[in-house]
Amino acid sequence: MEIPPPDTLATVGVAVGALFMLRYFLIMRRIWKAVGYRPSFQFGDYFQVLRARSYGAELEPERRYAARQLIFGGVFLIGGLLLFGWLLATGMAVRVGV
Repeated sequence: MEIPPPDTLATVGVAVGALFMLRYFLIMRRIWKAVGYRPSFQFGDYFQVLRARSYGAELEPERRYAARQLIFGGVFLIGGLLLFGWLLATGMAVRVGV
């Protein structure tokens, strides 16, 4: 089994992380619509999903799903960006789409 080059791993990490974050924002929009909450641009609103029962018992499965999306998205996105930073710091060639 062949391991892909680091620049490909970084690109895939950022892309997968962005997709998880998109899913997180879509589920949060659905939760906020069900609650009747008008979202603002404060960061605390987006991390409230990490607290248990923060949207009530009936929305607990959706809250857990959104929390998983946030955590996985953050891990993949940060991992991909750190790998890109390491590639740029070491001077390795970063080829996207080759």
